[in-house]
Amino acid sequence: MTRCNIHENFFDWNCIDCKEEYKDLKGTNSIGEKSQTECSCDDKADKRDGNYKEFTEERAKKLYEEIFLQYLRKGNLNEEECIERSKSIIRKQCSLRNIEPWSWV
Repeated sequence: MTRCNIHENFFDWNCIDCKEEYKDLKGTNSIGEKSQTECSCDDKADKRDGNYKEFTEERAKKLYEEIFLQYLRKGNLNEEECIERSKSIIRKQCSLRNIEPWSWV
């Protein structure tokens, strides 16, 4: 699956990688002309409109793992604090997208 490493939180319709990632997520071969022109905006506008990338449980677990390891590498927190801070970030992402957090969060 194609992933855009520059636009982590929002799709940028001027970015080829974002377009490919969107097509992969939706399982389509092309994006309609209307959706391209409607979504041609910068990251700040996307943020205001709540046009976030899909946040699946699989993606949340991967993000949780990465965040947890970053906190752990810092070395100034114990494991329980790292877990709680990592989970709070996942809960925040769920809140931004108006989705119910998973039971493990």
